[in-house]
Amino acid sequence: MSFSIELPQTYTFSLCIDREGHTIIDTTVEVPDTREGITRAKRTIQRLMNEYAPIPKAPEPVGLNPEGQAPTDPPPAAETAPTPPPEKKPDGARGLLHLHCKECGRAFTTFLREYQTGMDCKCGHQIDLTVPLATFAYTCPYCEQTRWGKTNREDPDIMVRCKCGGDVNLRWEPKSREYRN
Repeated sequence: MSFSIELPQTYTFSLCIDREGHTIIDTTVEVPDTREGITRAKRTIQRLMNEYAPIPKAPEPVGLNPEGQAPTDPPPAAETAPTPPPEKKPDGARGLLHLHCKECGRAFTTFLREYQTGMDCKCGHQIDLTVPLATFAYTCPYCEQTRWGKTNREDPDIMVRCKCGGDVNLRWEPKSREYRN
């Protein structure tokens, strides 16, 4: 007599985008072997590719005016270089994030190198990162490293897993307006 246990097959989709020698996104999505799971993973990877590696626009043909005709006069020489617009803070969040999915109740921690406006939970729900996020700061009692980040949690007490693997309990401090241990 023999027993065999069939484990559900999963697919893993990975995306790593490097720009000028710096990794700006490195993510892996593991989904069950279902049409919905694979479709959801493809959408996630495509959304990240569109956000971080957009297809550049084709350059305008040189020597033609907007009507598609050859110019009659030479273009005026540029006297001064245009000044770039002032930089505004991008929408979304980056850095260490401790997120809670309101759809399935899952809490997880991630690190984003670049600003993102949303984050996909494993259940497929999109977590909005454009809303105001609370900050947290702690010194891990296990590895004694100080870390800080942002969270969408609104509970008076939360637990964050440190990079070393230890769980750190944090409490909301109204005076400093952040979670601390």
